[in-house]
Amino acid sequence: MERIKIQSNIREKVGKERAKKERRAGEVPAIVYGKGENITVTIPVPSLKILKNVHFSRSAIIDMEAVGKEKKETISVLIKDIQYHPLSEEVIHMDFMRVLLTEKIKVNVPLALKGEAKGVKEEGIVQQVLWELEVEGLPLDIPEKIEVDVTELGIGDSIHVKEVKAPDKIKIVTHLDATVVTVVEKAEEEEIVPAAAEAAPTGPEVIKEKKEGEEGEEGEEAKEEGGKEKAAPEKGKEKAPEKGKEKGPDKGK
Repeated sequence: MERIKIQSNIREKVGKERAKKERRAGEVPAIVYGKGENITVTIPVPSLKILKNVHFSRSAIIDMEAVGKEKKETISVLIKDIQYHPLSEEVIHMDFMRVLLTEKIKVNVPLALKGEAKGVKEEGIVQQVLWELEVEGLPLDIPEKIEVDVTELGIGDSIHVKEVKAPDKIKIVTHLDATVVTVVEKAEEEEIVPAAAEAAPTGPEVIKEKKEGEEGEEGEEAKEEGGKEKAAPEKGKEKAPEKGKEKGPDKGK
């Protein structure tokens, strides 16, 4: 197990305004919980860089030196949670869990594929299904990562959790029948032909040039035909009498 040393500052005051001030100074508020007393601390910039260099590994044992005005102690911790700013994606808060080096813990360990699968030469594709395994063991016995050799995998072959080789002192907690990696056949790409293209004639399109005046004449004819249709009265309907000429009873009779 990889061990990292960082320094933290014990927070004498807490609160939103205090946390904002600490972030402006480049420090990240954090809390350490677990067996014993919970401690609120800040992670200074140099320590934050150390954690970034190991990609904030959640399986690495961190020896944190917590320094305050009245006390100073070194504790072993693991990263349990990280909060990021929604826009800048900068770390704004961290949770650490205190661990005892003599007690077993459960953590997730990354899986790393090793080698080139035989199926790749047969135009297959390697698909990794699991990216980490949950394991149990003493903190210092837990590996930084677990390698999985995929060299002998052909198309249609898979490796399951029960086939993964873990260190002797480590117990795998993840379900043993779960698939870690498989090699599948590459799907053939089908050519998609637009519907308009399918309906188009196969022969070359012949474009005839219109003589001068043809377009205008056709337009005039269309207008005349449209006008005739509009002018024709509908069958079964009588012409409405003109206004004012309707017959009615003679006045005075």
